[in-house]
Amino acid sequence: MKKALIIFGSKTDEKVYNQISNGLKKLKVDFDLRVSSAHKTPEDVDETLKNDYAVVIAGAGLAAHLPGVVAAGTIHPVIGVPCEGNYQGLDALLSIAQMPPGVPVLAVGVNKGDVAAENCAKMMRKYESVTIIGDKGNDAVKKAVDTLKKFNIVPVFDNKPNPKTINIEFTYFDEPVEKKDELVIHCPLLMDKDDKAEAALNFLKHTNHGLWVGLNNGVNAAIAAVEIMDIDNEYEEQLLHYRAEMGKKVLEANK
Repeated sequence: MKKALIIFGSKTDEKVYNQISNGLKKLKVDFDLRVSSAHKTPEDVDETLKNDYAVVIAGAGLAAHLPGVVAAGTIHPVIGVPCEGNYQGLDALLSIAQMPPGVPVLAVGVNKGDVAAENCAKMMRKYESVTIIGDKGNDAVKKAVDTLKKFNIVPVFDNKPNPKTINIEFTYFDEPVEKKDELVIHCPLLMDKDDKAEAALNFLKHTNHGLWVGLNNGVNAAIAAVEIMDIDNEYEEQLLHYRAEMGKKVLEANK
């Protein structure tokens, strides 16, 4: 079985990455551990990612760029762990979760190394389908479905998670988000009138368990699901092509 990688930006985050290490050992997941900085040692980060890891758990505090940089350098699933610094870790959490569409990081709550380890172990299993929990008429849900179909994956809709599939749950913050045993990617939703800075505090509050993408980002929820399903490299060529096409669109702005 392939290894996981734990990579953190600083030895000051030792308490968090040791928690992850201990969790993976208990769950019998083989892993490597590396301390490397997106800003101070970018070449070392690139070199580390040349190894073929099944899942990467990346963590940092403050601007917390490391998980996003790692996600840009791999097509394997990336779990991002925000470490508490200022603002109770809110800055790091938002930096990790609010990735641009197409390059996902699956954020856990601040300092939640145990949640990262638990979900890493779940990702090491083989999944062949996706279950969506959400309103078919919602724009974020539609984007998730359309993205999955680009990889010839047709999701099933249900009102509860399926333990045999990767689950994408679209959720509002008007009530507590129930903790689940299944592998669930949470996609938070807000009404347009509620999209204010204060709503970020609700995000901080609800991310004490589970995996999270950014606000309304059904695309990243879908791509993350494909990356998890790619454990046997079944979708590798399609993911690489998808990334290449995104890059071309960016560079077209220079013409």
